[in-house]
Amino acid sequence: MSSSPRVLIVDINNFARYPTVGVGYLVARLRQAGMDVSVFSPLASGVSGTVREPSTRSWSLIEQRLRYRSAVSRNRWVRRLRGALAARHGPQLARQQTEVLNAFVARLDSDDFDIVLVSAYLMYHDLVGDIGAACAEREVPMLLGGPYFAAPEVTTAWLDLPGLVGIAVGEVEAELPDIVRTAAEGESLEGMVGVAVPGQAYTRPPPPVKDLDTIPPPDYSDFPWDAYPNRIAPLVTGRGCGWGKCSFCSDITSTIGRTYRSRSLDKVLEEVTLHAERYNTKLFVFTDLKLNSDQTVWKGLHKNMQRVIPGAQWVCAIHIPADGGGGLSEEDLVEAAKAGLVRLTTGFESGSMKVLGAMNKGTNLDQMSQTLKNADAAGISVRVTMIVGYPGETAEDVIASARYLEDHVNTIERVMFNRLQMMTGTILHRGWQSHPSRYPDLQKVKANHRLGQLDHQFAPAEDPEYLAAVDRLLAAVHQINLKPLKPKARQFEGVM
Repeated sequence: MSSSPRVLIVDINNFARYPTVGVGYLVARLRQAGMDVSVFSPLASGVSGTVREPSTRSWSLIEQRLRYRSAVSRNRWVRRLRGALAARHGPQLARQQTEVLNAFVARLDSDDFDIVLVSAYLMYHDLVGDIGAACAEREVPMLLGGPYFAAPEVTTAWLDLPGLVGIAVGEVEAELPDIVRTAAEGESLEGMVGVAVPGQAYTRPPPPVKDLDTIPPPDYSDFPWDAYPNRIAPLVTGRGCGWGKCSFCSDITSTIGRTYRSRSLDKVLEEVTLHAERYNTKLFVFTDLKLNSDQTVWKGLHKNMQRVIPGAQWVCAIHIPADGGGGLSEEDLVEAAKAGLVRLTTGFESGSMKVLGAMNKGTNLDQMSQTLKNADAAGISVRVTMIVGYPGETAEDVIASARYLEDHVNTIERVMFNRLQMMTGTILHRGWQSHPSRYPDLQKVKANHRLGQLDHQFAPAEDPEYLAAVDRLLAAVHQINLKPLKPKARQFEGVM
């Protein structure tokens, strides 16, 4: 084999609306190193992508209440039925596993590849195992990576896959070409920085990349652009989160979430221009955990987006700090709207300051209300996320959340409702691990690190008063989600 192996990158993060940022970075880095790289995306083979948020229908409230009640039920038959239905109605990529595998094998056999790199979310363990088995049969090494392999428990749970020669842990841009060459030549990856090897002790991730400007912009040229409903280019201005303290958040402990670092404004604008020209688009999604973490970049986008891409439209997530900062004043958001911001997402999580404090959210409800008002006045659509089932939450807290949504029905356009998932490696997980007696609401906790979580039962969910409060909350969520989006935001429906 030559010093430039032929690499097939498999994208098992198959969202239906735009390319996968992480895969784009892999492609760019390996091509920069002179390697021959191809991308296999199931979407290009006719497999439907995963829609983040299906459209709300008139009957959706009944469905949501049934989903919640079955999820918290302690009746084993109800839980078994829920599991069966979840498998039947889960992400289409998982349900079409045979079709995806057959398409992958056909692609693998169509060329003389030296190595397969798989980028996967944790829900696709079985599919990745089948891909690994196909690689092993053909004596092609498989290297695995993804956002949540920074947690040692998760990586260990995946190391027994067939065909696997290693799992990349942490940010390995600097080391990646050497890792790929070594694996492609059939040599052991043991001892290499940033790689966990089957049968060996877990390796710590390398330090986070400090200078993000040294990393080439992601290359999305291999993705099936014609299969997306809109040509939306994703990009990220920084890694990590400027707040980075929320106890439930697995993103801040993920591969790129550890510590906050930002790219320079000039490099961000260069990338926006590159994507616009290369993929013929003016639509962008900033996938930063919180785009307003770096005020120079945040306000620089307000001043420059229309200058570099006239007619650009974009969406992002933000953090609303309790001190009123964050560049979210009425004037700031008017400028953002003029720059093309049509929709933003923020973590509402709870209408109870007690719960927000326990989560260490770093925000308050009054400041959130003001930001919602400012965004609405600027014509910006707002999507919020929320969580029920956090330790210490009571029926009164859930009613406070419902009341907040009811009071802000005119300034919120979408709500993403979630039951608490205690994710592996989070501050909450480590706190429970050290002092489980401090979390009496979390019962029958069972590690499920293959999925990067700890299954548990939430004790208050047995209380009829609590369940009634959740019913009221779901009704408020349903009322908001039935609303039509602001016209400019409609092409980003289901994106963020």
